[in-house]
Amino acid sequence: MWYVLTGFLITIIPIFIIGTIARKKYNFNYYTIMGMIAGTYTDPPALAYASSICPGEAPAIGYSTVYPLSMFLRIFFAQIIVLFCCS
Repeated sequence: MWYVLTGFLITIIPIFIIGTIARKKYNFNYYTIMGMIAGTYTDPPALAYASSICPGEAPAIGYSTVYPLSMFLRIFFAQIIVLFCCS
């Protein structure tokens, strides 16, 4: 049960952080946020879908800017969750 909850949190926390900051603070458009969400999932098929419905390069730019941060946050939160929840 803890493994499923931990995996869920590791997946969802970066998405909420990136999506909320992108929309509320920086007012990014819909296509850029789609690329950013694909980047937080590290999901190339989602990027391909976002790119297919967008006439520009906004999803690819969003994907490439968020992907490194998402990978860092996944590793960081995994360590924090294991440190505090599984001790």
